[in-house]
Amino acid sequence: MATPLDISVLQQFGGIFPFLLVLVLVYAILSQSDWFKEKQGMAALIAIIAAIMTLFSRVAIKTINLMAPWFVLFIIFGVLIVLAYMTFGISKEKVIETITGEEYGGAFGMWVLSIMLIIGLGSLFFVINEEKGFRDLAGGNATLGEHPPEKEFGFWQTLFHPKILGMVLVLLVAYFTISKMTSSG
Repeated sequence: MATPLDISVLQQFGGIFPFLLVLVLVYAILSQSDWFKEKQGMAALIAIIAAIMTLFSRVAIKTINLMAPWFVLFIIFGVLIVLAYMTFGISKEKVIETITGEEYGGAFGMWVLSIMLIIGLGSLFFVINEEKGFRDLAGGNATLGEHPPEKEFGFWQTLFHPKILGMVLVLLVAYFTISKMTSSG
């Protein structure tokens, strides 16, 4: 039965978004680099080749399709934070200057990069686990002895295990302690 919310026809266009995303991002990065400032045609050719190569990898397409909504949510969250500050009477320029200024700019950049890496690597590991499984990456299975394991844990179950979260917390405390101790002033 056809419904107005049936978007199964759009599933056939699932490769267009990753193709366009890789094309635009690679071209934007290359056109701003010093090597390709004068050679825009070469930057466009490399971007097209990279985008076409993306179409041949199911893992790349699934990874981009999985992480794109998370990046959108991350950007929307950032905009909402700026809007929340603006509701208290702080100008947009002052908020952006405070976040990206000398005092907090380095830490802000590191947090953004960390969150982007977590989203990207988490999506990649999830897709690899879904496609092949981590036990098959080394060429065999990771069984102990002759019997296969009773239960396989996915990436997210491992990532959110209390021991892993505790280790991340301890490492974050150590990072901020060392950064505050070594900062001048």
